[in-house]
Amino acid sequence: MLPPLFADVSAATWTDKEVLIAIGSVLAAVIPVVLFIVRYLTGGQKARIKQLERDLAEAVGGGVSPLDFAKIQAERDGLAGRVCLQDAEIASWKKQHADDARKHQEASAAHVVNLETARGGLAESERQLGRERNRIKTAMAKDGQTWNVRVLANAPAFRPLSPEGRRAPIISVLNLKGGVGKTTTTANLAAAYDRLGYRVLVIDLDLQGSLSGLFLDEISHNQLKTSEARLEDFLNAAFDSEFPDLNDYIQPILPDGKSGLVATSDQLVYAETNLMVRWMLREGRDVRFLLRKELHLKRILNNYDVILLDCPPIINVSCVNALAASDYLIVPVMPSRQATARVPVLLRRLQEFITNINTNLRILGILPNRTYGTELTYDEQDRLNELKDHCLDAWGVAVPVFKTNIPQNVVIRRAEDSRRFLQPDDDLYETYLTLAREIETYIPMFCRPAPAALPAKEAVG
Repeated sequence: MLPPLFADVSAATWTDKEVLIAIGSVLAAVIPVVLFIVRYLTGGQKARIKQLERDLAEAVGGGVSPLDFAKIQAERDGLAGRVCLQDAEIASWKKQHADDARKHQEASAAHVVNLETARGGLAESERQLGRERNRIKTAMAKDGQTWNVRVLANAPAFRPLSPEGRRAPIISVLNLKGGVGKTTTTANLAAAYDRLGYRVLVIDLDLQGSLSGLFLDEISHNQLKTSEARLEDFLNAAFDSEFPDLNDYIQPILPDGKSGLVATSDQLVYAETNLMVRWMLREGRDVRFLLRKELHLKRILNNYDVILLDCPPIINVSCVNALAASDYLIVPVMPSRQATARVPVLLRRLQEFITNINTNLRILGILPNRTYGTELTYDEQDRLNELKDHCLDAWGVAVPVFKTNIPQNVVIRRAEDSRRFLQPDDDLYETYLTLAREIETYIPMFCRPAPAALPAKEAVG
């Protein structure tokens, strides 16, 4: 007979529980049969023994020869011995059967418990997997707004600047448009503050590592890679709750070595991706506050008077860490239509998560960079005035523009080609000193180093 169409003709599979039950059933059926056969054989032997005993009794009174009598008696004794052995074997089999039945029952009960435990664990794993899938789905649905995830109560608190507490201002240099001079501004502003007597800490957060290239040579970069003392190494360690000391990642820079740099490399992009994925899966610490905790500690604040952060032109892990830790923001911008159009976009993006992450962040000002000259042209001034109106709409309050502007000058390109910051004999060196002094007027007086530490020439200025 042909099987029905589409019938399932695959071989049946048994579960562990079904196998145990089957084995127990076979043992329960086979052993009684064996016992029955043994009893049957033993019963025949016992009947033969009784017959032999009757023959012996008759032989005693019937005159049977001694030889026949001995044979009958030997046969009876042999059968009696075998019956005793068989009785002992039956008793042993019964005991073994009882033990096997007990063990089978215990194994079945344990298997049922293990099976239920495994089912419960599988169900919990499926629930956890579902939650992880939902978290990833939710994060992906945020369309780049993952930074707005609610901050938990155990996140490191922001410590505002105060005369009795934290006195080293943290300043981020950021614009969402590349090529506007963020790295140039950070490097030369650091050199200017170092010249004015400040102990400056510079952190390179840009994926390109251009700032690191201005202060460190290739040999130093390779040494940092070998010793795992770059920014990406610090972020990985901090995320895993190892509480690394940022001082171990700082390299001395500038003439007297009192200032320092946390360098990075193009490997930062891989660390960024890894940290982001792990954070979405809720591993480690909150990835947005890895720098805040460290930069607000006394072991950093006791060593530096100002901290400058060179941010990438994208809101990623490094950028958000900078904004979460910073007091102030400088926005370099070229006075061109395309460049100025990106500034209100940046401010709107900042408004989207500033309340959630850092309500203390203030904009120091928009820095006109690569202008035609030391004095703004009418066209540049009009464009910056227009930009201030757009920034007011995006930010909600007026955004200042620095009085100091950085003119376009070939000396900057030559310095960067030589992988160095500006020197005192370069044309724009004094311009960055002027910018540093202007910034001093916008931050609290208690943030300045002791006057005795200032070089006499600069202190007079």
